[in-house]
Amino acid sequence: MDFKLGRINLNAVAQGVGGLVFGNEQSSSSEDSYVEKYLDCISNGVLAEDRRAAMAELQSLVAESHSAQLALGAMGLPVLLSVLKEERDDVELIRGSLETLVSALTTLDASQRQNNEVQPASMNSDLFSREPESISVLLSLLSEDDFYVRYYTLQLLTVLLTHSPNRLQEAILSIPQGITRLMDMLMDREVIRNEVLLLLTHVTREAEEIQKIVVFEGAFEKIFSIIKEEGNSEGGVVVQDCLELLNNLIRKIVSNQILLRETIGFEPLISILKLHRGSAYNFTQQKTVNLLSALETVELLLKGGSDIDPAKDANKLYNQNILGQKKIMDHLLMLGVESQWASLSARCAALRCIGNLIFLNPQNLDILANKLVGEEPHVEPALNSILRIILRTSTVPEFVAADHVFKCFCE
Repeated sequence: MDFKLGRINLNAVAQGVGGLVFGNEQSSSSEDSYVEKYLDCISNGVLAEDRRAAMAELQSLVAESHSAQLALGAMGLPVLLSVLKEERDDVELIRGSLETLVSALTTLDASQRQNNEVQPASMNSDLFSREPESISVLLSLLSEDDFYVRYYTLQLLTVLLTHSPNRLQEAILSIPQGITRLMDMLMDREVIRNEVLLLLTHVTREAEEIQKIVVFEGAFEKIFSIIKEEGNSEGGVVVQDCLELLNNLIRKIVSNQILLRETIGFEPLISILKLHRGSAYNFTQQKTVNLLSALETVELLLKGGSDIDPAKDANKLYNQNILGQKKIMDHLLMLGVESQWASLSARCAALRCIGNLIFLNPQNLDILANKLVGEEPHVEPALNSILRIILRTSTVPEFVAADHVFKCFCE
């Protein structure tokens, strides 16, 4: 392979950086020399088996040593990136390079290093993200057939996002089809899909431009398909991740809320909130978290946005009307008033949603005013039950949430 760096004195570079940061030069220089030896074999080795073995040894060393992490960052990141660009036919070497990069960019146990030491993982992340074409090379690897290549690539992108979020977001936006590749992988094998979910959840927290592209690429359909497949509120942490991604997408952008409403509608969201009367539900912690995430979605839709923006007010009214028409009130009352097994946090969130659903909305006010809760012969008006919560609850949050319903009812 025609390696661009040539036979530079890697050991001199390693000793210079290692000696600058670490007090124990003998210990660090010993590990640095191993790093140099492995990198030299990877760059200049003749036999493919030797190069792969050197990569495996390098990964093991970097995964356990701060000194090796630092030495790799000083002299090895261009070598590993060169492997990713130029050695696509050697899948094992590509896997090893990716796994080594993940190790180099992952923070090790803090107890292993002194207080005044540089954090190599953060430094390596910064160095790697500054390398020309580094992010575009990683995104191109997502198209590879090999499962582990795609898996380690996603892990590496997630680690980079943790350390250098702005730079990675800018790089993804600058690369044609970058988001498209990620979105396509939501339909990949379960392990890959879960890694992509985590990555997308992180990358959409602040970047509104990315949020719009993700929605344009069919995010809503994919999110609710996964949630249904996982069992709605009965599902595991994947449902929570899906709902967090959904909330990122609709929190600030009214056009995304409109697209959700006018494409797949609100029925899939309401399905997550469905509980069945008369069953002794086991409200696990994960189920509670999933329900709270879905209730946050409802709350975002009912807030619509800033009151000073007429477009957002109109959007909020549309959301209120359609949610009311789809009988979400039944499910909110079941969760906030009737359920004996729901957690306090879930009951309070459901009551807040009821208040926001009826606020300045005559249609939904009438729905609540005419609702009965309970089972024969113990049925009563829903408002009576909510008033009883105000009068009898022993917790301040539940009192405030029930009081919110009556304040909104009287507006």
